[in-house]
Amino acid sequence: MKFTVEKIPQVKAEIEALEQSQKVMLEADYAKIQEQGIEYVRVKPIQKEIFEIKTNELRSLFRYKAGKIIVIGVVFVKKTQKTPKDKIKLAKQRLKETDVD
Repeated sequence: MKFTVEKIPQVKAEIEALEQSQKVMLEADYAKIQEQGIEYVRVKPIQKEIFEIKTNELRSLFRYKAGKIIVIGVVFVKKTQKTPKDKIKLAKQRLKETDVD
């Protein structure tokens, strides 16, 4: 299923801070979601309403929004086996603040 990928302002800054090769990989996955569908990228449920897009060592935490939109709340380089709780909490907080219901 195809979705529009929307990034909150803080995420745009996080993506800007990545290395160029990482940005390219991330944008390729986002383009795949929009052009081919969510089933063409690796997605994992994390918590209620919070999901993770896996792009090599990068992770994008997001939630679905009505109208087939995916709202990206946090992007980070994963260094451990488990997704850090502070990143999940940050994603929830940002998504709530941006009023994306």
